Amino acid sequence: MATASTVVAPGPNNLPEGILVPRRFRTNAPAVASEIIDGEAVIMNLRSGAYFSTRGCGSLLWSWIEQGIPEDVLLRALRQSFPDADGRAETALEDFLSQLLKHELIREVPLQGPMPAPEPQLPPATGAVFVPPVLEVYTDMEDLLLLDPIHDVSEAEGWPAPKPPEELVPPA
Repeated sequence: MATASTVVAPGPNNLPEGILVPRRFRTNAPAVASEIIDGEAVIMNLRSGAYFSTRGCGSLLWSWIEQGIPEDVLLRALRQSFPDADGRAETALEDFLSQLLKHELIREVPLQGPMPAPEPQLPPATGAVFVPPVLEVYTDMEDLLLLDPIHDVSEAEGWPAPKPPEELVPPA
């Protein structure tokens, strides 16, 4: 099974028709904020109010996506970092990217012609066993994360008490 690629049609990108170009992704900023802390990527979708966590190779993949590493290089780097991944790396990567896209944490970067692929920083060889990345989804703080502390807070009670629904001003 080959990694997903975008078929480029003739047009402003000046590439020949039918050439396969690996997909490249970016974090869906400014709607997504993230930080990697002690090997765990903590990711917040500020539009949905959900937050996410991924560890191990998921955290590594997230850091590479932040660097703009294309999908084919992500796969190669994953295989280099986890030699025991065998045939599981490709499916694991595809599943992980699908989850990130589903939750609108990343978006595909439109092709603007050939782009040099940055090289990912590989972790030191530790002999870590490959475990497919898992994206943990948390929605328990949605209401709090979606609350606008300037406009949606009760003046009498203060943060984090939201205004009653009848006092909220609908978004423009």
